[in-house]
Amino acid sequence: MSSDIQQLVTEVAQVTGAELPHVLDGDSPVLREEALDRRGVDESPYLVGLIGGKEVGKSALVNALVGERITDSTSYGPGTEIAVAYVHHGQVAAIKPLLDREAPGRYKIVVHSIEHLRRQVLLDLPDIESQFESHLELTRRMLRHMLFPIWIQSVEKYADQQPQKLLAAVAAGNDPANFLFVLNKADQVSDAATEELRRDFAARIGRTLASPIEPIVYLISAIHPDAFDLPTLRKKLSQQKSSGDVQQSIELAGKQRERSMLTWLDEQRLPERVQRLARLQREAEELASARLAVPVMEGVVPRLLDDPQHRAAMVDEVMSARVARWPIVNVIHTLLLPVTSVWRQNVGAAPTTETLVDVSLSVQGRPISQAVQSTFALLQQTHPLVSPLYRGQRLWESNAADAATLHLRDALTRSLQLQRTEAVKRIARRGVIAPLIRWLLTIGAVLWFPIIQPVLEVILRDGYISSIRGAIVLAVQLLSAAYLLKSAGFLAIWFLFLWLVLRWDTQRKVARLLTRWRSLDGQDASMNTSAAAMAWVDELLDPIRTAREREESLVKRADAARKTLTTTTTAAA
Repeated sequence: MSSDIQQLVTEVAQVTGAELPHVLDGDSPVLREEALDRRGVDESPYLVGLIGGKEVGKSALVNALVGERITDSTSYGPGTEIAVAYVHHGQVAAIKPLLDREAPGRYKIVVHSIEHLRRQVLLDLPDIESQFESHLELTRRMLRHMLFPIWIQSVEKYADQQPQKLLAAVAAGNDPANFLFVLNKADQVSDAATEELRRDFAARIGRTLASPIEPIVYLISAIHPDAFDLPTLRKKLSQQKSSGDVQQSIELAGKQRERSMLTWLDEQRLPERVQRLARLQREAEELASARLAVPVMEGVVPRLLDDPQHRAAMVDEVMSARVARWPIVNVIHTLLLPVTSVWRQNVGAAPTTETLVDVSLSVQGRPISQAVQSTFALLQQTHPLVSPLYRGQRLWESNAADAATLHLRDALTRSLQLQRTEAVKRIARRGVIAPLIRWLLTIGAVLWFPIIQPVLEVILRDGYISSIRGAIVLAVQLLSAAYLLKSAGFLAIWFLFLWLVLRWDTQRKVARLLTRWRSLDGQDASMNTSAAAMAWVDELLDPIRTAREREESLVKRADAARKTLTTTTTAAA
């Protein structure tokens, strides 16, 4: 779960611009992931280290704990300058690479053969109050791998702030249950004052850890190893922790790390940010609707769809596609092109879709880009969140507003072009019955009126053609100039009628499609100019909407992580 929370924290920091919590700082003195790795916990060594200021008796305590002199005790000079590790000989190979990496050239290994302390590594570290910064840095580096720190102070320095600050930092990534607190040099105060000092020191630590329960403080005297609480402390540290205890301590440390990150998440006030973004989105949508969506929907879109040149161009394209499959009618259409071209010149030459959109893109007599710029300038002035959200698209500036207008132009142009293409596809589509009707009304008419109908009339009137002479007379009549002119005139009227019917039907169907594409309820979103305009307005507000949705997701993930941590903590308790 820790990796999930860490990923969540990283995403929140990216969104809010806040610094990562100290528990994730590369140089913070908190446990690293490798120290919280539960694999191989039965064999790996664990570190117990003494953390304290100068002249508090760390080295003397180490010597007293192990029963031999492994580190020098000094009350003057730089004090302990290196990390001294008291290690079982079987763990030297495991601990040496760590010391080489974290304390190169600044450590000493003291080997022992105490089998019941095989996995425990006792560290004596430089003081944390020294004028030498390298001392503190070495201690901080070792704390990143130390599961069980022992915090030691002397009775005359127990109120110093530096150890408490370091303790607070370390406790962000490790559970206080893994700590031991020691107050040294108890021999320097009276018996009556020792308990008061113990309580006061415990209270100070409790405040530093923000814990309602004051910790246990071991009151000792390193130079009197058999007095006060040192025998108890020695007994506690002379027993190696079981793998179960180490496992539990790792789990406690991991949960403390998660709690620290969740506390940092609480400090970011994500729910309040979501509320501000939701309010910004509502106001932005209202403003964009009033200044952009409504003018475009009520002004630009009707101008495009009602434009007679656009409608005529669409009708011409559809008509050309339809008559191409009508025999003879296509000849009439070609012959009428000069007439229709004169009519189009009177109405106006059908423009390209790009030209038509360019002419229509204005709101109340001013370019769309100016409306975009003024709308987002007002938003940017009234809402501080707008500037960071639109860092890559500053729509209150002319260049970005012009680019946004080009997107609208492209979307409307694409919709109009798709309308023309789709109109041809739908109205002039091929079928199974339609070709039969076309041939019946064209080729059938050519055969029927001049030839079949007169022959049938004679047969039906006389019953039959009485002789060869009668047939020849009928043929002469059918091929006479007068009759042919009469038939040709009638057929010309007939095919002109068919052309006019096709033209009327094409205009009617085109008008019906344009009406459908004008409505937002239409199913053809790709050809719907109204839908394209609304999608453009929505796209302008995408940064706000995306930010709100992302932060809502972060809030939900934080709540889920907090709930999971509470559940696991309760179950463990």
